[in-house]
Amino acid sequence: MAKKYRETTIPGQVEDDLSGCVELVPAMDDGNENGSEDREVLIDNLYEKEREMAKVRHWEEHPYSVGLVETTWSDELTRHQQKKCCDDICMSEMEPTCGCLYLSGLVCPLLGAKRVGNMAVLKESVENTMEDSDDEEQGRRRVSRKKISIVVGPYWPMLVCITYPLILGVSLATAIKGIPGRHPLVIAFWCLCTASLCMALFGVGCRDPGILPRRREAHSDPTWRWNERARTYLPRRAVYDPDCAVVIEEFDHTCPWTGTAIGKKNMASFQCFVSLVFFCLIMDIFLLTGSFAGL
Repeated sequence: MAKKYRETTIPGQVEDDLSGCVELVPAMDDGNENGSEDREVLIDNLYEKEREMAKVRHWEEHPYSVGLVETTWSDELTRHQQKKCCDDICMSEMEPTCGCLYLSGLVCPLLGAKRVGNMAVLKESVENTMEDSDDEEQGRRRVSRKKISIVVGPYWPMLVCITYPLILGVSLATAIKGIPGRHPLVIAFWCLCTASLCMALFGVGCRDPGILPRRREAHSDPTWRWNERARTYLPRRAVYDPDCAVVIEEFDHTCPWTGTAIGKKNMASFQCFVSLVFFCLIMDIFLLTGSFAGL
């Protein structure tokens, strides 16, 4: 016997364009448990499909050159809970950022952090810049754009829970055992170097590494190339970083110790940080071992 169908409106739509959406579902008696389960599965599938559509729309309309990621940190947390995070830990296709993104899903909504790719934006500002107008008669025009002031990469838990505690722990041990009784100039120099090391690390891990805005139109420069993963044209030396899920200008590498990618805007801080790490470590060793006993 052919099944009868009735029109059923799906409630709780995610997007306005779904209001009034009508689906055909099998007619069922109120006591038909199998029919109710099938209906719930159908509704869940519709919600999941719409969520994926919203995710793609967000990706394509994003002002920055980002990859296809979850729209919000709450969605990221939901994805990992459904997937059972780190189940693929022994597999070759494991996501390197799996555990860190799960922590981002837990912490970032509490801090009100926005999402750009896999990076958490903690502070934004507005800057006025000059850019070429599409109309040649108008020439250059002044535009207001959002500027990322403080942002952390996907490996921020390693920065917060490992790198900073190591630096502060060694520095604290040196301050307790190696500094007392030293010449005031030695103490002042050690304090200056240690503070500079912490500031340099902040400049690397919490600064925009060079995230590029999305450019959908071809550039007159032939060295620019199209990147499908970020849906944008890239200048020379710009690279899409799959860990951060953004395009970084003059990308060098992703450093888990600093929690983020190293690019044009934080390279100077990174070089300063690396130099100070070795210098401060050697100085702490000398102070703890009493090599500066005469000073």
